[in-house]
Amino acid sequence: MATRLGLFALGVGRQQGRLWPVVARKIPSSRYIRFSTSSSPRSGSSSNPNSSPSPATPSGESKKKSPHVGFYQVYGRALSKVMLMSLLVYQGLYYGWMYLEHLEVKHRKEGEIKALEQKIRDLQEEKTGQRAT
Repeated sequence: MATRLGLFALGVGRQQGRLWPVVARKIPSSRYIRFSTSSSPRSGSSSNPNSSPSPATPSGESKKKSPHVGFYQVYGRALSKVMLMSLLVYQGLYYGWMYLEHLEVKHRKEGEIKALEQKIRDLQEEKTGQRAT
């Protein structure tokens, strides 16, 4: 029992012989929660939890959500992940391409410098050869 309490205090429990985090969702995620106009007992605004305040809209009419809003409530998180990942991949490829282009320009300039240095050496040798004769 002490082991269980110790593991529970660490936030870990046992399930099928494996350690797993105890932090499980007991409340559904916010996109699955249906919001109502009644106050919750936690808010402390109502002394009697069984009494319900008057609804903000008439009971016969329910507020309809736009299909556009519903689409983004369902797929918004996935779309944002896809957009973020595509942006990161694009930036990675862009910087990789720029790095390779930088190396190519650097290699070309070094080749030019070596060619010019060799030309200078040849001219100096030619000049010293003319003085000797």
